Amino acid sequence: MIASLHHCDYTQKNRAFNCRMRNRYYEEVYYAFRALCPNDFIEGESTPEKNNAWYQHLSKDINRYERLLMTCLEYAQAAIFYGKAENSSLYSKDKRWGILQEEIFLVHFLQELLSTTRYVIARIETDRVLQQWSGAMQGMKSSPVVYGFVSDIQGKLNTMNAGTIDEFKDLMKHVLERFQIGNTLFGTVQDLQNFY
Repeated sequence: MIASLHHCDYTQKNRAFNCRMRNRYYEEVYYAFRALCPNDFIEGESTPEKNNAWYQHLSKDINRYERLLMTCLEYAQAAIFYGKAENSSLYSKDKRWGILQEEIFLVHFLQELLSTTRYVIARIETDRVLQQWSGAMQGMKSSPVVYGFVSDIQGKLNTMNAGTIDEFKDLMKHVLERFQIGNTLFGTVQDLQNFY
């Protein structure tokens, strides 16, 4: 006769699954970020051609990175019973299934990464609209009736576009520094959790 599993057994099995999936996706998130920002780009000399190629790469692949990050965050929240405190116990009381403070911090870290990523995505989308508008303004400049404000706005858009790449590069350097903290947290969590 098969003994029925207690509710706590299901909770523990779900926790183990969510922790394993969080760990798997965290690694994928980190490697996806490193693919977006390779060392030679972050530390190397930049040229307009190199910057434009990187920006095109970022624009194309950042949505995949966002999806991986959202999935990792969902598993990280599920692993600590985010918003369901009645199901959780701390590691200090339960060495096998208890929740580590580092796991809670990891959730907040992932939320911050997601917020930063969504900011970059919104800026890229806005930049696309501005580029289309800038193209339309080029057409206006070539028409027989040229208005003085068009050239002035065009110049400001070009200056802003050059600044956007530098701003994104700086932002990505900060995210990389944050990942050093995140990787330390992740290493601690992996060392202390041994779910069978």
